[in-house]
Amino acid sequence: MSKVRFSSKRLLLTLMLCACSVILLQNYDISQNSSFVFNLLCMLCGLAVCFALFVPSIIIKKRTNLDFLTVAHTVTPKLKIPIAVLYSLYFVWAAEFFLLPYTDMFSKKYYSDVTPCLIALILLSACVYAALKGVNVITRFGIFLFVFALLTNILMFGGSTGTLDFELYGFEISGNLNDFIQNTVYFIIPAFIVTLFACLSGKTKNFRLRQPLFALLVTGVKYGLIMFFIWFSLGDYASKQEYQTFILARAARIGFFGGIESLYLALATMSVFMIISLVLCAVTKSAGRESDIKYVVIFAVIIFAAHMCGSYLNSVKEIFTNNYIFAVFTVITAAVIPSMYIFAGRKSNACKALHSINMS
Repeated sequence: MSKVRFSSKRLLLTLMLCACSVILLQNYDISQNSSFVFNLLCMLCGLAVCFALFVPSIIIKKRTNLDFLTVAHTVTPKLKIPIAVLYSLYFVWAAEFFLLPYTDMFSKKYYSDVTPCLIALILLSACVYAALKGVNVITRFGIFLFVFALLTNILMFGGSTGTLDFELYGFEISGNLNDFIQNTVYFIIPAFIVTLFACLSGKTKNFRLRQPLFALLVTGVKYGLIMFFIWFSLGDYASKQEYQTFILARAARIGFFGGIESLYLALATMSVFMIISLVLCAVTKSAGRESDIKYVVIFAVIIFAAHMCGSYLNSVKEIFTNNYIFAVFTVITAAVIPSMYIFAGRKSNACKALHSINMS
């Protein structure tokens, strides 16, 4: 086992940026019939669930200083293959969940002459290289992306202040049960970073409880600001458009400069790149072949093949990008299965021995 460790802060910063990317690709996922305040309350409920899903992984990390996959393979070696299959399937699904909307948005909103499959192929090639470099290197890239995201957000929000309209669109609370369920499920989607944390946190050090709290807090602020400006700056126009955050970036005006959609697209591209790179790291780890070039390439090919099916078969795309299916799958992999190992790990001599070696 490698003794090279990097800061847990860097991993959580990177995962925070991955969580923020969810709303960058938002496309009619939030109900068009509910008010801004109602959506904000749904967001708070969804992110509260996300933190609750963090708890099993936090407990495992605190008790063993290991990631969940290492604990699972140690405590129940006979279940190594079923666990590997389940988590590999989840990570391939997660890759499609973000890759399909991204390539669709790129093709529809920015450059229609390029087919989605070609965009996916180029992006996956870069992700393979990043995955071979490892999580440590990817989190270093996350520091640069954080600065770039901060700049892009300042320009996007600052350029939208001139068109705010508080008279036509107020702060009333309106929405029904169906709106609440739809919105809350959507805001649970960022919990996919919990599964990534559970599988990739074994090589981090100096973990603190405030780190996931801070990550979700910043994610909530980002979501709230985007919803605020879409609601009060774009209004009904946004409800009739696909990929509303892209429209917000295009409509932003700062002095003589108009539209920062290129910066937004760059941010979305780097965010999806980082998600899929981490997914490739996690899926090869779940298969027991971390950073193995052969397995990284195999899973990248599987992801590309699934993307081609989703691109040409609308029914497949709807399954891959269904918020309800992905949310349930995330709850199972992020919390349900790790929770089973919390009790088992306490009684496992193998886990205690591995923890002693890991801490030495």
